[in-house]
Amino acid sequence: MTTKVMILAGMLAVGAAGALRAQQPSDAASTYAKVCASCHGAKGSPSPTMAHSMGIPDFAAGAIATVPDSVLKTVIANGKGRLMPAYKTRFTTEQIAALVAYIRTLKQ
Repeated sequence: MTTKVMILAGMLAVGAAGALRAQQPSDAASTYAKVCASCHGAKGSPSPTMAHSMGIPDFAAGAIATVPDSVLKTVIANGKGRLMPAYKTRFTTEQIAALVAYIRTLKQ
């Protein structure tokens, strides 16, 4: 293969990978439903028993509005205590930011 053909093939491979990523948008609502809702509730309110016994925050209550985005991003990325797992290896920075934005929509 000539050098030009090899360069072109490499460029096409990189472009195809980028197109594949572009076809897999971060759907924060779907991610929340699959990963977060089991503890935090489908609409942001955990069951009263879980909220009390495990200290799970109620995203639908107004109190979450006072928590800075940076804190929510850090907790999602790094986890908190024994119960909230870290997701920094599972989600990109952009997906975590989208989750925070979605959580903000749950406020009643």
